[in-house]
Amino acid sequence: MRNKRNLLILFVFLGFNLMAQTELSLQQAITIAIQHNYDIQMARVEAGISATSNSYGNAGFLPSVNFIASTNSSNYNTKQEFNTGALVDRKNALSQSLNSSFALNWTLFDGMKMFATKDKLEAMEAQGQTHLKTEMETLVSKVIVLYFDVVRLQQLLKATNEAMRIYVEREKFAQKKLELGSGSKLDLLQAKVDLNAQKSILLRLNMTIGNAIISLNELLTKVSTDTYTVEDRITLDEHLALSDLKQNTLTHNTELQFANRNVNIANYTLREIKSSALPQVGVNLNYNLTKTKNQVGLILLNQNLGMNVGLSASWNLFNGYKSRTQISGARASIELSNLAYQRTVSWVDASLQKAWRGYQNSLDILKLEEENIGVAKENVTVALERFRLGTSNTIELMLAQRSYEDALTRLVSARYEAKLSETALLRLQGQLVK
Repeated sequence: MRNKRNLLILFVFLGFNLMAQTELSLQQAITIAIQHNYDIQMARVEAGISATSNSYGNAGFLPSVNFIASTNSSNYNTKQEFNTGALVDRKNALSQSLNSSFALNWTLFDGMKMFATKDKLEAMEAQGQTHLKTEMETLVSKVIVLYFDVVRLQQLLKATNEAMRIYVEREKFAQKKLELGSGSKLDLLQAKVDLNAQKSILLRLNMTIGNAIISLNELLTKVSTDTYTVEDRITLDEHLALSDLKQNTLTHNTELQFANRNVNIANYTLREIKSSALPQVGVNLNYNLTKTKNQVGLILLNQNLGMNVGLSASWNLFNGYKSRTQISGARASIELSNLAYQRTVSWVDASLQKAWRGYQNSLDILKLEEENIGVAKENVTVALERFRLGTSNTIELMLAQRSYEDALTRLVSARYEAKLSETALLRLQGQLVK
């Protein structure tokens, strides 16, 4: 009676805890993680830097305008003798000058470098967005793994509680059989030992669930002491098609997009370097004001106000083969980028094949375990009834119990592994983050 009372208190305690906690859905967990995770915040900042750098001014399309101003003042004791016989002797003679100008410089043609630079900046901005999406996919994948690990543990807790009912019944029957003289104390003691072992498993599972929630909180950047329940089932998409997966992977896989943009950036860099072999043409416009005032001398005031316009052209005919070396390096970079892209294509294709095989195998195992759990449950029910009627022994019931517990554990694990395989497929085809 004391054991049953303790067990009832344990069940009530666990049930109260679950009812007191709020439920966190998978979508809520993903949203929280994307909003607050530090890696995502840093990736957003980096993507913003790339977007800000992508401008026509940064590419060299726009002119530069500068305002320059300076003033000087001097005070001298001046003594001057002219050939006419005139003599100037002045103490503390003041001289002041003012210079100011607006200067506009505009490169009209730079060998098409500005166009190559603009294309490169756009590719780098897109690369920043791709990097952000890659980080988000990595984060979402981790959230799904940790979230459904908590679901898996809660399902194991539920399965253990269900198995606990049989242990309670077994102890009750062993007690009655001993009282009636048809059982042995050994059977009762073994039933108590097995029941206590299940209680220990329950306590360990609760601790494991708490640790799993702490790990999930760390990913969500939530307070580690926050507790909540999660969804009570693992939903699966059992209708994924390999042909659709291949097409979506070629189009949307972020690893392929990242590698392809690296190839584009390398090509734009080569275009920038080649532009140095062509002439450059620019125009400059200046609007100037110069003013000088002297208290002594032949010119007491000199002032100029106006503008000048100029056209400049330059053509580098030889720079010590620096351009040739830079072009060779840029072509090598293009080759490396292409090889990296082909390597990524091969890796993604192999990963897709492995993930697909794992997904199919997980579904087959899950179907088998779903069929097996019914058989195992019926088997332990029959064994328990036979034990109650005295037509079987403790060993037979224990074997049925172990088979049922193993079937429950395998079923929960099969659902979890199938979800991980599905997540891997969705990540490869770029569908985890829309």
